[in-house]
Amino acid sequence: MTGRALLKLLLTGGDYARIHAVSRRPVPLDHPRLANRILPLEQMQARLTGIRVNDAFCCLGAPQARAGTLAELRPVDLELTLAFARTARGLGASRLVVLSAAGADRNAKSDFLRVKGELEAALKELRYPALDILAPGSVPAVRARMGAGDWLGLLRPLLNPLLNGSLSARRAVAPPELAAAMLGAARSQRGGVHVYAGSSLQEMTRAGLRRN
Repeated sequence: MTGRALLKLLLTGGDYARIHAVSRRPVPLDHPRLANRILPLEQMQARLTGIRVNDAFCCLGAPQARAGTLAELRPVDLELTLAFARTARGLGASRLVVLSAAGADRNAKSDFLRVKGELEAALKELRYPALDILAPGSVPAVRARMGAGDWLGLLRPLLNPLLNGSLSARRAVAPPELAAAMLGAARSQRGGVHVYAGSSLQEMTRAGLRRN
C-alpha cells in the first residue's frame, strides 16, 4: 500500500527522470517515466542488471506483519529487504530509504520488532552513503485479510493528538503520508544514517508533499 502511494507520488513529481518499479505483478500504472520490472523478488540480484540508480526506496513487508510469526516475517521483512538493498547498492544506489517500525530492537520480545531491529543493524553494515529509516508507530489501512485487531487499528489515528513528546513515535501514519515521508527523506539529501519517527517523520511528510 505504501509502495503504491509512493509510486504515484514519484510519477506526479519531477524529482526523478526515470523510475524503475520492481514488482511480482504488473503495476496498474502507465507513465513514460516508469519502467516496471516484473520478476520473482527472490531473483532480484541475478536479474536486475544493466541499469543505474541513484536512490532506492524499499516498501517490502509481510502481509499481516505485526501479527505474523517469525517464520513468516524473516523471509520478507529481513531477507528480501536485504536482497533488495544489496541489489540496489550494486546498481549504483547511494541512498536507501526503507520502512521499519517504532520500537525496532534486536532484543525486543515481539517477533515483528525483533526482525525489524535485525534488519536495521544489517542495513547499517552495507555502508550506504545515505540510509534513511522510517519508523512509524503503525500503518493503519484496509487490507485484503483483516482480523479484529486490524479493524481496531484503523482507529489508531484518533489517538495521534494525544501522543506528544516521547510518545509521538507511537503515532499511526497512513500509507500516503508514509510515502510522502519517504520522498521527503530522499529530498533532504542528508548523508549518513537517519531514523525518522514521530515529529521528525511528520517533518519528512511535509517535505515530501511540497511541490518541486
